[in-house]
Amino acid sequence: MTFWYLLVVTYSFEFNGDHESKFYVAFKNQLSCAAAMDEIYPVIYAEYRDSMSQCIETDVPSKSIRPKMRPKNLKKEK
Repeated sequence: MTFWYLLVVTYSFEFNGDHESKFYVAFKNQLSCAAAMDEIYPVIYAEYRDSMSQCIETDVPSKSIRPKMRPKNLKKEK
């Protein structure tokens, strides 16, 4: 079963004191989350050195968990 992944990006900046900001982006699988992180994180890191990103697996399925229907042309065993 495939589950949703969240790309979590956290960074700190100084604006009237120290502030931490975080954002999330949902992806249908780990591969697309990792690909997005490879593109997004270097841009964030260039501006905010005190930052991190990670892909976190959720417990929410990204595909239906219903069983597939049996094909109509399937022969019955005797």
